[in-house]
Amino acid sequence: MSAESHPHPGPLPSREREILLEREGAVATLTLNRPEQRNAISYDMWQRLPALFAGLDADDAVRAVLLTGAGEKAFSAGADIKDFEETRSTPERARNYREAVHAACDALNALSKPTVAAIRGYCLGGGLELALYADVRIASTDAQFGLPAAKRGIGVSHGHIDRLLRLAGPGDTAYLMLTGRMVPAERALATGIVSIVVDGDTLMEKARVLAEEIASLSPVSHRTHKQVIRDLLEYGAAEQVPEERLRALDRVEASEDFLEGVRSFREKRPPNFPGR
Repeated sequence: MSAESHPHPGPLPSREREILLEREGAVATLTLNRPEQRNAISYDMWQRLPALFAGLDADDAVRAVLLTGAGEKAFSAGADIKDFEETRSTPERARNYREAVHAACDALNALSKPTVAAIRGYCLGGGLELALYADVRIASTDAQFGLPAAKRGIGVSHGHIDRLLRLAGPGDTAYLMLTGRMVPAERALATGIVSIVVDGDTLMEKARVLAEEIASLSPVSHRTHKQVIRDLLEYGAAEQVPEERLRALDRVEASEDFLEGVRSFREKRPPNFPGR
């Protein structure tokens, strides 16, 4: 396992060990690697994530991205509060910090490849904000979700609350924001925050199987469907989406993936999508 995307000749500096990136087949796994701090995300980590996500998007060999946290206690307990005196001690610094969080989440959201967040243990604050920008969330039965910003006098932005609101609805969003309480995996499943709940011992195995299954499907279809979802969230309804964006389906049906899908069906074999 290596930090970022490059092999390293010796022991990695502690900074680089905080985010690990592993590629196996068509799936890349990005791990928040501070288990002793419950994978709290430092300001430096927020700043590094956009470039890592952009690199994965540019790598044609990667067809799905799995995002997780090291250890068994947490996906991420949130932003590292120990940083705050230095990084959020003035309004200007707080704004810069907030922009770094948004840039990381936006970069994850902008990936043209499907993303899966595998969540075990605590998924709180900034950790939950990041996970909400993955396409699919799979959680272990011991996972706990929360946005306890009000317990620290912190504000959560319109963008992050909007993301939660679209998944969980106004009632559960208000409950999470106004109580600061954590909710268990089963409630997160019922509200739509997560798609699948599995036993903790099988989480990474099942998350990887899911990511590999997604990676085996058409990249052209995936890119298009992710854009369609973004368009509908942005414009509100299909009839409000600009005409040029609606033509994305024409490009799908002119793609090599479409031809391979039809050909493999006729030949009664699994498809081998070129991604073009």
